[in-house]
Parts: sequence; structure tokens; C-alpha cells
Amino acid sequence: MGKIRSAWEIALERTQSIEIDEEKIRRGSTLEKIKRIAGAYLSADKKDDEILGQLLSYDKKDVKEALKPVLMSSLSLPGAEVVDDRMERLAALASAVLDNSEAVMLYDKLLEFLKQYPEHKKQLVERLKQQLEPMLKQKQEQIAEQYGRNVDLRLEDDKEALQIINSNLEQLDKQYNDTLEKAKQDLEKAF
Repeated sequence: MGKIRSAWEIALERTQSIEIDEEKIRRGSTLEKIKRIAGAYLSADKKDDEILGQLLSYDKKDVKEALKPVLMSSLSLPGAEVVDDRMERLAALASAVLDNSEAVMLYDKLLEFLKQYPEHKKQLVERLKQQLEPMLKQKQEQIAEQYGRNVDLRLEDDKEALQIINSNLEQLDKQYNDTLEKAKQDLEKAF
């Protein structure tokens, strides 16, 4: 007859061969602290060089490894106009992390590029509205002739106008995203 073992004995037997890598745990903890400090720096009410100084107290290699995903993921098209100093803070983090001055310049240029996106988008929509206005007036006149009453057509109500605007916005997004992806690949090499 077999021996009946307790769950405790089975667990001890299974965990006997597990080794703990204390250095890996310590390094993971350090990287997590660096990320938290960077997060505090990015979300602070005002630019705080003291927080940035805390980052510089860590080993440059650790800071670089911890902040690479933060810096790379921050490079995305903004949905709205950038009104705070987040871009400047990201630039400060990049200059603290990146060794290569060309990489810092590339990162700064990318941030400027991203700042311009909402303005270009707004200008495109305004220009399209001006171009589509005569078409809307013509449709209004046709509807008035056909049905004998005036109808106020707005750009938002016209399916064709919306399709034109959306296709142009998609094209703008694609151009920006293509340029951004190429620059990200170049920046990835700099890390």
C-alpha cells in the first residue's frame, strides 16, 4: 500500500528544485523604481528638476533600460492639441537617457513633429470645409428646387462631404504614422 502524503509534503517536493535569482529580483525592483520616478516626473504639476536628479542617481544602463519603453511608447499621434509641457519633460528624460546627441536631436524633432500634428489636422479640416462649402450650397439649391423649400445643410449632415474629410484625415494620419514609424526605427537603433 502506498504512503499517503500531505499537500505540504507534495508542495515541498515540487518547490525543492526552484532557485531564486536575487540579483534578477533586485534589478527588477530597481527598474520599477526608475519607472515610478519617471512617471512622477511626467505627471508632476510643474517641471521638477529634483525628480529628474533622482533618476540620474541610478546607473545609466538601468535608467536607459527602464525608460526605453516609456520614451518609445510616448511617441504617438496626439488626439488633441498639446497644451502642457509634457513634450518638454519627455525631451528632458530623453536627454538624460540617450548617450548619442544625434539621438537626442532626433527625439526632440519627433516631439516637435508630434506637436504639429493637431494643428495640421485642424488646418486640413478648415481648408476642406472652405472647399466643400460651394458644393453644399449647390446641394441646398437643388433640394430647394426639387422640394420647394429651403433646407439648411451643414457639413456634418452631408455624407459625401464627411467621406471626403475622413479620407483626407486618414491620408494625413497615414503620412504622419509612416514618418513616425520610420523615425522610431531609427531611434530604436540609437538605444
